[in-house]
Amino acid sequence: MGATIRSAALSAGLKRRLYRAARDLRHPGPAQERRRIRNEVARFLGGRDALAGYEREVRRSGLMEHLLDKGREHHEAVVATGAGHSLGAIGYTEGVYLYAVLRTVRPEVVVETGVANGFSTAFSLLALQANEAGHLNSIDLPREVGRDYEPGTFYEGEGRAGIPPGSEPGWLIPQALKERWTLVLGRSQEELPPLLAQLGTLDVFMHDSEHSFDCMWFEFNAAWPALAPGGVLISDDVNSTEAFGRFAALEGREPVRLARGMALLRK
Repeated sequence: MGATIRSAALSAGLKRRLYRAARDLRHPGPAQERRRIRNEVARFLGGRDALAGYEREVRRSGLMEHLLDKGREHHEAVVATGAGHSLGAIGYTEGVYLYAVLRTVRPEVVVETGVANGFSTAFSLLALQANEAGHLNSIDLPREVGRDYEPGTFYEGEGRAGIPPGSEPGWLIPQALKERWTLVLGRSQEELPPLLAQLGTLDVFMHDSEHSFDCMWFEFNAAWPALAPGGVLISDDVNSTEAFGRFAALEGREPVRLARGMALLRK
């Protein structure tokens, strides 16, 4: 059975590489940007060999195959209904980069805002499991498809990521990865300050909740003082507002990109 799973994974990996090669020939501009981002990540990690090693770890873990299966479940339960909700997932490549960053930083205390279905959270938890250290504390205000919410419950510009009816945030995360995870339900504006006060010093903070300027600015300014020297602040959707760029300039930090819309700052 194990050999069958590995063979399927290798076949899927070959198909992805062939698809990417054909796509890059058709659209060289985005391909060049992806190479630049990969080089930035590799430099942060200490070299291309380090990145390649972390990529092998993720492939061997079987997480991607698990997420693909769960993604199909989400499509059948949510997307196919035409309700207008999405999985809200970062790309596989960005997930691997996130994993690699946490493997390199080896954090003891991690805080993230925004979970939804749990795609990026799963990569973070996989990294903590491989490190055999650390704990992830997540804050999320879930949108369950099919439920009625009061007007104004959710940010108008949010991406409408929805979790299937009757499920909880992070439902697609493998159970074996949840040992190092604590979930807090609520708005980050209300739940982040007491959580930071409780935890004290952080090693990694990740913003992936409401992508409004006010919320991003609030979270960055709340989390940055709590970060230990050498700690990392990660943000998704950095190109949705001016908050990330303005904050990086204010702190005099050069961002390291993990994707077109995802970057980190090291304290």
